[in-house]
Amino acid sequence: MVRTLKTMTYTEINNPVKLAHLIIKERIDKNIRACDMTAGNGKDSEFILKNLNPRMLYSFDIQKKAMENTKNLIGSCPNFKFILDSHDNIDKYIYEKIDLFIFNLGYLPRGDKSITTNYKTVIRALKKSLKLLNHNGLIIICVYPGHESGRLEGEFLEEFMENLDQKIYQVIKYDFLNQVNNPPYLISLRKL
Repeated sequence: MVRTLKTMTYTEINNPVKLAHLIIKERIDKNIRACDMTAGNGKDSEFILKNLNPRMLYSFDIQKKAMENTKNLIGSCPNFKFILDSHDNIDKYIYEKIDLFIFNLGYLPRGDKSITTNYKTVIRALKKSLKLLNHNGLIIICVYPGHESGRLEGEFLEEFMENLDQKIYQVIKYDFLNQVNNPPYLISLRKL
């Protein structure tokens, strides 16, 4: 299921979402089970459906606007299920092993910026995701520390992940060191 990452050009990795998509394409096989933990406008879900042809893709979000945006983008798809609930309730909906989880934290683009993901629910969701993560499975997290909620998410997520057993999990942080204004970054976690 896991493949090595091929050479990337600068234009492919100029933001964490593009890097996340590239890593997913290179490291995850098709016909998997996936979960978009923060559906937002549906871009990650659309990417997974178009590029991985998953057996099943679940997408979570707490906002009806995110559900509408995602469903409008994707349309009718038999291997897609939208769940209008918080991702930290994943254990109420999913009982099977998952090969890929993606979290794109922060707020809904072009939405209400006062509604953001929260480090407490993200860490609860992450703990539950680790239990569902298949062998060689991947968790991708885009972190946006440019606002207070995002800064806290980054701090608490890194603290949590630094304490994961290195014999079981490989955790990599991809950061844009020379960008200003607290640029977003990516965390990749693979179950060994």
